[in-house]
Amino acid sequence: MAFTINGKSFESQEEFTRFGRGCATKTPAPIEILRVDQEIERNKSQRFLFQKLTIPLKFVHFTYGSKGLIIPEQREKQVHLLNKAFQNAGIEFVYDESEVVFVDNYNWYKMGYRSYSEREAKSNLSTDTSKYLNFYTGGLQKGLLGWATFPFDLAGDPIMDGVVVLDESLPNGNAAPFNLGMTGIHEVGHWLGLYHTFQGGCDGIGDHVHDTHAHSKANYGKPEKNKRHNACKQGEFAPIHNYMNYVDDEWMSELSDAQAGRIKEQILMYRTGLTSNHPI
Repeated sequence: MAFTINGKSFESQEEFTRFGRGCATKTPAPIEILRVDQEIERNKSQRFLFQKLTIPLKFVHFTYGSKGLIIPEQREKQVHLLNKAFQNAGIEFVYDESEVVFVDNYNWYKMGYRSYSEREAKSNLSTDTSKYLNFYTGGLQKGLLGWATFPFDLAGDPIMDGVVVLDESLPNGNAAPFNLGMTGIHEVGHWLGLYHTFQGGCDGIGDHVHDTHAHSKANYGKPEKNKRHNACKQGEFAPIHNYMNYVDDEWMSELSDAQAGRIKEQILMYRTGLTSNHPI
C-alpha cells in the first residue's frame, strides 16, 4: 500500500527503507526562521558561547508486548554516538540507567507525529523539558523514522519537547540501512536547532549554515564522493556525509563548524535551562 511522508510517495515499506529517511520534523515557516535569526542576532553581543555543556538525557521506551524492548547496550551505544557527533559543539549527553522508563501501550507505541497519542504519552511521561532531553522510542506510524521539536518551540509547548525515534533505528536495530543510531543524531540535531542541509533548495533561505553547501534536494543512499549531487552552485558539493542530510546511516559522519556554532547560539537563546545545573 502506497503512503506519503513529507510530500514524498513510497509504494511500499521496502521502497521507503531504501530511499527515504522518514523524518517528520516540521519545516519551519519563513516567518519563524526570520524571527529566530533576528532574535539570535539581536542578542549575540550579550552572550558568550560556552566551551562545554553537559545535557542529561531521559530514555522513555514505548513497547507493545515483546516489541520495543531496547536493551542497555543499545542505549549506551546511542549516547556514545551522540557524544561523538556533537563533541565539536562542546556537548556531552549523560543518562542514568536506573531512570529508564518502559511503558507497554499500543497507541503510544504506534504514535504518529503531532498525534493525540504523542501528546497523551508526553503529558504523562516527560521530564522537565527545560533541563532534559526527553528521548522517546517506539514502533511509530508506518514510514516514520523519527521527529523532533525545535528550540524556539520550547516556550510555547514545553510538554511536546524532545525527540521521538523508531526503536529499530537504534544501534543494532533491524531498520537497515537506518539502524546504526544516526536517526537519533539527526533528530537531536533538530532539537539543538539545526535544519536539514537541503532546506529551501536552491531558491529558499537554506539551512542558515555557511559551510554546508546548498543543494536542491535531499541525498539518499550512499552517494559517490567528488560529485556535486544536486549542489546549487558550480564548484560546490552537497554535504553527503552530514548528519542533517538523508543519506544512509553508514554514510553519516559530519557536523560542520558552523553547525556547531549555531547549536550553541540556539541553546543560549532558547534552551538556557540546560545551563542552570551545569554552569558555563
